[in-house]
Amino acid sequence: MNTGPLLSVGCVPDCEYEVESRDELAVVEEMTTHMWEEHRLQVDPLDVREMVRPSHRISHRETNASTSAESHVSSRSE
Repeated sequence: MNTGPLLSVGCVPDCEYEVESRDELAVVEEMTTHMWEEHRLQVDPLDVREMVRPSHRISHRETNASTSAESHVSSRSE
């Protein structure tokens, strides 16, 4: 399991498609495939890799509140 930062890359400006993952290679491969299949744009994976940025979304699993809620729920269900 990859525990690195959550990464994201968006498609062309007129397309709202976005890929998020902690695996940079997976992000690049999925966006490269999407751009070809949906837009017939053949892009170099190195160019897509340069567009990958840290995601600004916070995973619910990474917040203290969700951790607290999960432990509360699991302790009640025992």
